[in-house]
Amino acid sequence: MSGTATETPAPQAQTQARPKDWDGRSRTGIGILIFFYLFRFLGPRFAYALLYPVCLYQLVFNQRHGRASRDYLRRRFPGLRGPALWWKNYRHFLSFGRVLIDRGFAFLGMLGQVRLDRDGQESFAQALAMGKGVILVSAHLGNWELAAYCLGEFQRDGQRVMVNAVMFKGESEKVEKQLKRASGDPPFRVISSNDSLQASIECMNALKRGEVVAIHGDRVLGAEGIEVPFMGAPARFPIGPLVLAANTGAPVVFTFANRVGMRHYALLARGPYLFQFESRARRQENLRQWAGIYAGLLEELVGRYPLQWHNFFLFWAAGQQVRPRK
Repeated sequence: MSGTATETPAPQAQTQARPKDWDGRSRTGIGILIFFYLFRFLGPRFAYALLYPVCLYQLVFNQRHGRASRDYLRRRFPGLRGPALWWKNYRHFLSFGRVLIDRGFAFLGMLGQVRLDRDGQESFAQALAMGKGVILVSAHLGNWELAAYCLGEFQRDGQRVMVNAVMFKGESEKVEKQLKRASGDPPFRVISSNDSLQASIECMNALKRGEVVAIHGDRVLGAEGIEVPFMGAPARFPIGPLVLAANTGAPVVFTFANRVGMRHYALLARGPYLFQFESRARRQENLRQWAGIYAGLLEELVGRYPLQWHNFFLFWAAGQQVRPRK
């Protein structure tokens, strides 16, 4: 197979990233836990209502994430400035808060109350049938955790397929233990990305067992990246998932879960893609092409759900000017 990405036909029916700007740690663990208990005991509507003052506080005092949000919003909405920009910034934080609260539906076993529109789910089943494991590449878009819970329904030979989520274990042990007591064990195994070499080994072993490896494709952390056009300017994307796919032969499915209303999500899957390097000399060219496929799909979804890209760090290189969107 050539270095050009091949999408296996599905059945009928259907800012340069700078790791030093983000250390992989989420410092909102206690806050998320509080909202989780409010969800459990007072219901989701109360938790949603409490978001308004909390997000206002974040808008005023969380300048680091606020700057990243406004940089993105100016690119997504050229010409946006002044009060309109800050209002959009506030709504961006609210969007993030809502999807965090929506995790409660999964944690409490209430997914039956969530309407899920599925588009392309046959892509995952087809990839799984290849017997080489599956690499799911998602993004900090919408609510990927909710999607991970939905994957628990996939089975092969009558057995549930294990999902391995590659994450940065950035919360304190105390918060992680509290979340575990509150929500129980998640239906996926966590592979820590803190040690990139160990994470790579664990990912390859999981794929050899025919399991699923889920990775975010929109944040470079301690790994080599590659620049491709994204929203009118070059942006750096990680190559780890692409190299993993090329080295193992595992199919890749791009998958996302976006909020379209109260208790209503759209699950999108595209693929499966099979990636293989043409030669050592064309390695970078192949990677750039494959990353471009992902970036193009991400840009399409960002256009559809502009406030749901919750990647709150400076994504484009300093000095990359906003270019008019066609």
